[in-house]
Amino acid sequence: MFGKSSGKWKTEYGDTLYKIYDWDGNLAGYFFPQYGDIEPEDKGDEIIDDLNRTHSDMQEATLLLPMVKLSLLDKQEGMDIDYVISSLEANIERAGNWKKWLHDNAKSFKIVGAAVYTAREDRNMLSIALGFVATIKLGEREVRDFLSPLLDKLRADGLL
Repeated sequence: MFGKSSGKWKTEYGDTLYKIYDWDGNLAGYFFPQYGDIEPEDKGDEIIDDLNRTHSDMQEATLLLPMVKLSLLDKQEGMDIDYVISSLEANIERAGNWKKWLHDNAKSFKIVGAAVYTAREDRNMLSIALGFVATIKLGEREVRDFLSPLLDKLRADGLL
């Protein structure tokens, strides 16, 4: 299941996390390895960079992906009520699709939890954080290979 990548996804390491890009070069998500307690704290970034450079194994990580785009907040102009209702209904359906997908697929992809957040960059976007407990080898290629089957499934199922 977590086999070789189809080569469509790209990962880029920087600042203790991995950015995930689709084959069109669009940012698709963020992958956050759980590094645990790093000692000494003042050398944390250096130690984390070394863990990634040496392709160390991590036991937990979080993948942050876009979930729904509300397109309703921070509007200066009034909105038609039918537009608002239609947007809310579409987003409820999409959130329901995520819930069903997690119910059906979480175990096979070693997802142990999920939480929804407002995206920092866009208040109209809700992001979903998927928590993993698995042996995950660090490195751009290794993280891509670990995530590709999951990302391919999410894309095939219309969630990415």
